[in-house]
Amino acid sequence: MEKIFTILILLVFSGPVLCASTPFADIHLHFNWDQKEIISAQEVVKRLQAHNVVLATVSSTPSELALELSEAGGPWIQPFFSPYLTPAHRDRWFLDETVLVEADKGLASGRYKGIGELHIWSGIGPRRDNKILLGLLALADKYQVPFLIHTEASSHLFFTPLCQNYPSVKFIWAHAGGRLKPASIDQLMQQCPNVWVEVSVRDPWRYHTLVDDQNQLLPGWRELFIKYQDRFMTGSDPVWNVTHGQRWAQADNGWDHYDQLMEFHRHWLKQLPAEVETKIRLTNATELLTGKVSGAKFSVEGD
Repeated sequence: MEKIFTILILLVFSGPVLCASTPFADIHLHFNWDQKEIISAQEVVKRLQAHNVVLATVSSTPSELALELSEAGGPWIQPFFSPYLTPAHRDRWFLDETVLVEADKGLASGRYKGIGELHIWSGIGPRRDNKILLGLLALADKYQVPFLIHTEASSHLFFTPLCQNYPSVKFIWAHAGGRLKPASIDQLMQQCPNVWVEVSVRDPWRYHTLVDDQNQLLPGWRELFIKYQDRFMTGSDPVWNVTHGQRWAQADNGWDHYDQLMEFHRHWLKQLPAEVETKIRLTNATELLTGKVSGAKFSVEGD
């Protein structure tokens, strides 16, 4: 962790490979098998550097590709273990005990820094009492790593029992719960202080609860970001075909849209007070993932 933090500081204040924009933490990346078909790990790293991304997490199918991206970029790209061991595992990971064996092995090695992204769907599966899901939560607790979870439900109450039953697990809640509005998110954050919320940028196309047609924050969001300013983070989630008609048979060109995704984030973030914007854009993720309080070390930033 000390090494990662040192590299982060160097990246923030070194200029040659980074653009002039403010540094950014992208807490939700993918580098999947159907993305590697059309873009290399090295090219992905270049695109991240072009947007001054100084800290990132990546989950991949299969998980080995997350390690490949981290090796191409350095320890500032933190690989998470994905339970989707193969493309086919996306719909049946919670039925395969091999997932727990591989997760334990990967986390014990120290190569993986978290677990996820992991999807649970209300009414589809897995159930909250699923053996594999609970086993992964136990491993997150054992190794004290973040747990990136994507819940697709019409209510925050679907997620609440999990975060309450595992109070020492640091949950990262993808997409702010998806289609939920600020009032629901507020209730869950009150009930589960171990939940950090990330607002992945697929929202403009798939989710319509964050901004209006002019990319202005909808009512309730600004107040929520300020209220929980230490627990919100941002991410790009550069997965494209899922957003446009479930075209799983085609290669995923999400990385071709990375400029567009980052532009969206930087636009709505400017609508927040400067101190809150900096926390959500960068320092909350730094503190969560490195265990370091960034403080003044990130206060000098060039626009």
